[in-house]
Amino acid sequence: MSQKAAVRYVCLCALIFLTSQSAPCNDNDTLFPTPEILKGNVAFWKKIYSEVSLKEGLIHDRDYPMVIFEKVSGDGSSAKIKSLREKIAASLRTIATRPQSEWTEYEKSIYDLYKQHADTTVIAGAADRVRFQQGQTERFRQGLERSGLYLDTIKAIFKKYGIPERLAYLPHVESSFNTEAYSKVGAAGLWQFMRGTGKLYGMRIDYIIDERRDPIISTIAAAKYLSSSYQELKSWPLAITSYNHGVYGMKRAVAQTGSRDLGYIIQNYSSRSFKFASSNFYGCFLAASELAHNYKSYFPQVKLYPPVKYTDFTLSHYIHPDILCRYFNISQKTFSELNPAIRPAVFKQHQKLPKGFVIHLPVEFTSESVYAMLGNVPDSLKTLEPERPQYYRVNRGDNLYAISSRLGVSLNELLAENNISKKSIIREGQILRIPGKTTGGPQVAMASADKNIKTTKPTASPTQSTSTESSETEAIIEIAQAEAKSIMPPEEKVESKDIAVVIPQPPVTKTDSKKKVSPQKIIKETPPEAVEEISDSLKAVAMTPAIVNNEPSPAQRPFLSSDFDVSLYNLDVVLLSSGNSAELVVSIDETIGHYADWLKVPTWRIRKLNDMRNSDIRINSKIRIPIDRPDALETFAAARLEYHMAIEEDFYTQYMVIDVKPMTIKKGQTLWHLCNEADNPMPLWLFKKYNKHLDLNKLMPGTTVWIPVIGENVSGIYNPGLGKADSQFLSVPLRDKSQKIKRIP
Repeated sequence: MSQKAAVRYVCLCALIFLTSQSAPCNDNDTLFPTPEILKGNVAFWKKIYSEVSLKEGLIHDRDYPMVIFEKVSGDGSSAKIKSLREKIAASLRTIATRPQSEWTEYEKSIYDLYKQHADTTVIAGAADRVRFQQGQTERFRQGLERSGLYLDTIKAIFKKYGIPERLAYLPHVESSFNTEAYSKVGAAGLWQFMRGTGKLYGMRIDYIIDERRDPIISTIAAAKYLSSSYQELKSWPLAITSYNHGVYGMKRAVAQTGSRDLGYIIQNYSSRSFKFASSNFYGCFLAASELAHNYKSYFPQVKLYPPVKYTDFTLSHYIHPDILCRYFNISQKTFSELNPAIRPAVFKQHQKLPKGFVIHLPVEFTSESVYAMLGNVPDSLKTLEPERPQYYRVNRGDNLYAISSRLGVSLNELLAENNISKKSIIREGQILRIPGKTTGGPQVAMASADKNIKTTKPTASPTQSTSTESSETEAIIEIAQAEAKSIMPPEEKVESKDIAVVIPQPPVTKTDSKKKVSPQKIIKETPPEAVEEISDSLKAVAMTPAIVNNEPSPAQRPFLSSDFDVSLYNLDVVLLSSGNSAELVVSIDETIGHYADWLKVPTWRIRKLNDMRNSDIRINSKIRIPIDRPDALETFAAARLEYHMAIEEDFYTQYMVIDVKPMTIKKGQTLWHLCNEADNPMPLWLFKKYNKHLDLNKLMPGTTVWIPVIGENVSGIYNPGLGKADSQFLSVPLRDKSQKIKRIP
């Protein structure tokens, strides 16, 4: 697909890279009408947001939500609620098939509900529409409180982009104004951008920084998205619904129904991807925005947090955040709360913040005070060049002392870099980050910071989008395109084949000479060096061999674990004999766009190297990539690793697997249906994690698969190793003095 066609496919055209054209900003019922068919939906969601607790929920008709059968305590997974749903479904079948004289009093009351809130003719088929909706009152109340931090700034940004003010309340539906919100499918932040779409709108998203979590930068991106969506769809109800269903999806709905009336579309549009969430999204927005605008009437006790104000400073060096906290005399908690775009891994792994990144500091800081405090930071603690990320995969028989000795790094630094304490135990396959060195260039004093400092309430002016070459833009478009298609059922994908759904086999390590090198063997053959002084409490940890992984047999229930799993990702990269290209096996959630982005080359070069045109790549297929620079392979491997690590880490900060249940595949079910159509949707990598014994290329009806049951991680902290030891961590670029190529063992 050409770049132009790709942009048209995901409806993310050049408007998003330019100042958006103004859309009408009169905020009235003309812009946001309530179709007759949605009045019941709006009333239902107002009830869910303002009257029903998180500890309870409503059992209702999916298509006629004000037909509420029961208000019950508990959550949708409880046996009590499942039993009630079955009882109600049975009663509905009785009403639909038997004469009224045979109905019970309970069944007569259900019939009366339909007379009041719908039509009795729709009872036929209602047994399949019985649904449970958890209450959201406490969450909505918290969202109201948090909204005070950002609402004024969001409204100012939207005014600049010509977005109706009422849309400032949309985060109540998306994230409850929680900057740390993360969905099961990978959307993040206040506005719930997917990774590819976020990059397309100019946000930096990598292992260190995720600007989807920055409330101001992400709001500017949301304003651009909403403005361009309105230009495409010519209707605010459709543009709002596109936030859930995608612009392409809504254009498809308009084309199929011949109407831009959302009410008509909801009644007549047939699509497996236009499900409950999409058809209710606009109704949720109308309900949430009415409650939020009139919150004093619905939540009289709520007090909004005061608007947040920052002192902004642009870093002129690479520096650890704990160094900044120390010299600014602020806690890490305060610093991280002010800077939600900094990923938790930065603090956990003592990584450096990048030069050019804008940090938010307490508003009482002045230009003079910031400059004075930074002037006290020694040159040895700040650099002009980035550290080159390097990792080591723990092998059977390894211990920390042997690893540090072999790699020529300080044992104490290795322990500190990986947050290893006296209670820690390393596991076979675990990833260790190697204490890094800069890529080059001297450490020098920090340049004058006067011009880098400004004290403001967060500005409503759009920040300058990161300057990108056309090749990088092209790569990002392909990533966003793949994300857009991934939410569509296979039968609805157009212009190219399905996004990869096949899972890679366990990795086989190769080098440029096609020979396997065992890190375990290398370490054991290395002569011991002088033992470094470490505390007595850490000596036992340093000398303890890595735990050996024992996988359950295919018939056994898989272990519950949040460990990063090496068997899911084949990240070997083989440098070919020519020296100017390498070969890899496509892994989960990867596209040509990702490879081009990590290599900083245009996508056409990769396609040309592989004699490809516009077709998608598939997992487990082999792809060649160009290698133009001496460090390209190592940089590529690290970026690829960190991409997969970030996805899992972000997921486990919000969710945890609380159970696994067997399920038998039925005729007609595909991998997409298993991951997207269940009551418990999940990312593909998580499904594979609990079905490692299966070849997902050959799933057949009658095959038993394990379905992970996802629960909320109330701590909000990623804790590798939850559950039984199931460590199969990802292999990573190995720093090995005997090899020039940094590869994946």
